[in-house]
Amino acid sequence: MEKNKTLANQIWTTRVSRVNAEKRLINKESFFQAINIYYSCLTIIFSILTLLNGNEKNGDEKLSLLTVLMSISLLIVILYLNGQKYLEHAREYRKNYTELQRLEFDLEHVDENDQESIRKIYMKYCDLLDSSSNHISFDYYATVHGSSGEYHEKRWHSVCCKYYWNVLWRFLLKSCIIILPLALYMICEEI
Repeated sequence: MEKNKTLANQIWTTRVSRVNAEKRLINKESFFQAINIYYSCLTIIFSILTLLNGNEKNGDEKLSLLTVLMSISLLIVILYLNGQKYLEHAREYRKNYTELQRLEFDLEHVDENDQESIRKIYMKYCDLLDSSSNHISFDYYATVHGSSGEYHEKRWHSVCCKYYWNVLWRFLLKSCIIILPLALYMICEEI
């Protein structure tokens, strides 16, 4: 009975962590698509400002340089992100956690004395782990954060700080990405 509960917890934890991984990758893809649009719009605005400030020689050069740097950065980021294939990885996680859900159902309906069926479920679980790239630690932290009851109580204390640190780090990183072009523009205006 205890072995089955341990296996059930492992399958559930992996499945929910993969669900969180899928959400994280979809959110990441959406964020970077929005950032690409944002940077493209700012590059266009800075290009227009360069044309409008044609009379001010020094300001024009700085703004032109900023526009060129943003265009190059945008190109590099777009090429890099296209290579990451976040949505493709998210679909792989979805397929994997759907299979894990089936295993959970199978385990719930197997007789606890049927060791052969339990062994097959365990082997299928190992195959599913092997067939997909692993989620990152943050996905597990999010699983514990979103859980309740005994599962949450046993694990939350050990991951609480790590979870909030990851949330803060992601927020700060996204904020810096959003603020960077505006900060560069303000620096160009001051020099």
